[in-house]
Amino acid sequence: MTDSIASLPSTLTLRCTPALVQGQKVYVRIFSRSVRDEWQKVKGDGDDGQKNLPYSTALTYLKFKTGGYVHLHPYLDYLVSLEKIDDATLRHVFRCIVGYSKGLSTDQAILLDVPPVADAIASTPEQEFEMTRFLKPAQGKQPRCPDWMYVAVPWVISKRLAEQQFTIYDLVPITEQVPAKERDGSLKLDADGEQVYKNRTSGWKANPNKRKVTYLPDSRGGLIAWDHPFGRKYNIRDGGTEVNAATKAQYAMSRISVAMKTEPNVADPVIFLDAHVTRVHNNMVSAKSTHVYQGSDGLPILYTELTRNGNVREVNQRALELLARDKMDVSLLQQLQARVTQERAVLEKAAANGEFPSFITPDAGDIRPLMPVNDNFAVGTGPGTLHLRLLAEHVTKVLGEKATWVDFTVEPMNFEPRPTDKQKMSPQERASRIEAGELLHTIGFPPPEEITASVNAQGFEQLRIVCLWYRHSTRLRMINALSLAFPGGAPIGDPKPGEEVFLTPSISVIFRKAERFLSHGDDINRAVEFKAFEDDFADSDSHVMVGLWCETEIPALKKKEGEKRAAFLLRKERYDGKFQVRRFLAKKDFVCQFTKGMKPGAFGNPAAEISPPKPGKDHAAYMALLDLYRSLGIIDQRLARALAKDKKGNEAGELVYCGIHARRQTKTADGKHTKRIIITTALFPPEEEGSAWTMRAWTPLIGAWVPYREAITAFHSSDYALHVDGKGETDKERWAEAAAQVEDALASLVSDELEPGMGYVVMVDGHACRRMWTGLHNENQSYQEEDINDPRTWLPGYGKGKNAPRRRPAAVIRMNVDSDEVPQYVPVPRESDPVTEKESILFASAKLHRAEVDFGDPFWILFNIPRNYQAKGGDLGKTITRWDADPGKGGEEGERETNELKSPWWAITATEIYPVGVANGVDRTMLARATARLCHQTIAWADRSRYPVPLHAAKQMDLDHPQYRRSAPPEEQGDEASDE
Repeated sequence: MTDSIASLPSTLTLRCTPALVQGQKVYVRIFSRSVRDEWQKVKGDGDDGQKNLPYSTALTYLKFKTGGYVHLHPYLDYLVSLEKIDDATLRHVFRCIVGYSKGLSTDQAILLDVPPVADAIASTPEQEFEMTRFLKPAQGKQPRCPDWMYVAVPWVISKRLAEQQFTIYDLVPITEQVPAKERDGSLKLDADGEQVYKNRTSGWKANPNKRKVTYLPDSRGGLIAWDHPFGRKYNIRDGGTEVNAATKAQYAMSRISVAMKTEPNVADPVIFLDAHVTRVHNNMVSAKSTHVYQGSDGLPILYTELTRNGNVREVNQRALELLARDKMDVSLLQQLQARVTQERAVLEKAAANGEFPSFITPDAGDIRPLMPVNDNFAVGTGPGTLHLRLLAEHVTKVLGEKATWVDFTVEPMNFEPRPTDKQKMSPQERASRIEAGELLHTIGFPPPEEITASVNAQGFEQLRIVCLWYRHSTRLRMINALSLAFPGGAPIGDPKPGEEVFLTPSISVIFRKAERFLSHGDDINRAVEFKAFEDDFADSDSHVMVGLWCETEIPALKKKEGEKRAAFLLRKERYDGKFQVRRFLAKKDFVCQFTKGMKPGAFGNPAAEISPPKPGKDHAAYMALLDLYRSLGIIDQRLARALAKDKKGNEAGELVYCGIHARRQTKTADGKHTKRIIITTALFPPEEEGSAWTMRAWTPLIGAWVPYREAITAFHSSDYALHVDGKGETDKERWAEAAAQVEDALASLVSDELEPGMGYVVMVDGHACRRMWTGLHNENQSYQEEDINDPRTWLPGYGKGKNAPRRRPAAVIRMNVDSDEVPQYVPVPRESDPVTEKESILFASAKLHRAEVDFGDPFWILFNIPRNYQAKGGDLGKTITRWDADPGKGGEEGERETNELKSPWWAITATEIYPVGVANGVDRTMLARATARLCHQTIAWADRSRYPVPLHAAKQMDLDHPQYRRSAPPEEQGDEASDE
């Protein structure tokens, strides 16, 4: 093993030590409160697009004027750059911006007397700092870096990493011959009776055919392989599948992100590095941002956001005019605007002819718009795990001894097998069972007897599933899924409408065609339509738990000419049958889950009906049924088995696990009020060993702890509540009021729900809740509550006064799944043979890792392989990079070859688990393990979740609300959103 390989880290978490930025200066202007207030007046009271124009104008102008390494805080807290910016430049641009806010043209604005706000901005002294000044270590504490350091340091690191070329190679297998065997396990012999051998991969090694790739720094503090795109034009295969011109033209680029953050109890700030696939859009008018090559050594690739003009995007016209008047070279911006003009003409022509506009991606040039959303594309998302290893090698090579890493070690624990795990059996047994027609699915349906036990634990005797459909194919999919979920029950057959079919003695199903009730439209009288089958819901039978499984589809609704986005979304919400049905049923105290019966057409094609897939392959239907169980609060024994697996399982199994979900919704139409959603859930252990776990929930609207199923119907039957009862005026004060609502929930939990002596643990998303509790912040981990002068509550459950909880939680578990704030895993060799140079590489890890901290208590990282990546061959990137991806070959069945270029590759995600406020006598390692197990074993989801069960359940209540949107939880979408 070479020295460079031996020094590879387990994660791409680089310590930001003073040595990394030695000698680097930065220029900063820090603006006063009065200047910030005047700036807000300039931005005005228009809609979000108009309010952002002054800021966009200033930033775009300064980027092109100074070369790119400049950042203006949106609320004018500071201006930071790597080059000096003279006062006259600032006075000039902000004078014009004030003029624009008054409706003046550029010719008029430049003649305007310098406004006080422009003069105040320009007169704010520019300070020169050595970066090392803010990185000096302190004993047992983290250095407190100003906010602008988190912007400027990535510029410096990316410039350093771009100084040397990036080495790429692929991994080739090391094979050895082993005896071949027959299906029955006997040795395989040839026609002459001789032993037959086969090659088996025993290890991997680097292909000596190494190549170089040049990365250029970008103005966001990352790097882009600008001159080395990948796509069908570049990944050429002889005899490959022929595609149309539009698909062939599509291409993407490799991008490396560099972000400075902090981690708990690590003495230095850290640099999170990661690799991405940046896909280039085929047009400018619908792109939100673009990359611009400045064509000069030392200047970064400019990342420029485009401004909205009606339904299309374009260059910031004000900035373009100003730069042109200053005799700056604006040829690139003019090219960009010319392209926008041409594309707008294409849109207008297509609209006039009633056609779908078509664009073909131009050849890779100086201007490359980014795809605004992930869509069907010739290059898949995810860089592959090998690319992450190559990145670690590059950082080690370039930075040498200055590269020091945060170390992580594997936590010694094993996860309890899940129902979704592949069954362990010999290849011979697997082949024989498949040949016998046995379905070896890994869906994870809970056993019927455990469903019944959970239903009984909630006070019911029977579960009734009512299936509402309007396409026969959807009805058949529902029947197939239920048959798979209850294999020992009586055949469902072809039940008549309203006929109750018992799948087990205490679980039944009813099918009803309800096309009108489920249809889209805001003019449907759903109360009248419901009367046709309301007898199926057993309103008078309190012993029957009812859950509805409904068909839906995404509405094909288009924006009207001149219609604002907010108005369109409101109209869509009122039109969407799914939203209306969920609200209607919630008001009648019924929970429901939906399955799409139609898949939307791509590129203007019409939607198509979803035909029943092969048995075991209809994952959308299976997940819908499992989600219905979750909404009903049905909890099988997998959680109990998972917690009992730990060596301190008894202690873990006696705690109540409480999840707190907090989110700020957009402001109301008048812009005066904000909706803050607070949902808390609590997972209770059974009173008797072997009984079912139960879950309750609390929202401010209810004001009491009720069964999870009841909380869902109460929450979904009403609009999001306005956060208007408090007296706070600032955002900080309003978040403190939201935290007070959590204190009410925990006080009620302790006084009304917990038995004496029963401990409880609170789980929160640290990223979403950091404004609510100061004790969650990394920089405060070296301090105690009394050390911080802040009126906010230190941690949830730490409130004071008569309304505070009588007992603090046994611990608070801070979770974090934000891709910019958690480490990225590196596939490193586990062992090496010095004779054969054989490396046994751990390509992916799904284990819990403990961080080696410098002081205080540790934190843990749980690495995850998203389910959708596993299903689509995401491990292709473990031995090659996107530059070597094969575009595949079409043909008849058996002749096709995988399109490696288009397939999504693994983008390993991570969940940070950090116990804080741990009570005396409580084992924090046990808490970390229990939290990891509650992520690994979910209530009903078929795989691992990014959040533990109670927090996941609280978050899902919000995501399912009729006023939210159609989506799956972000933790179950994989990491595609992180690729651009």
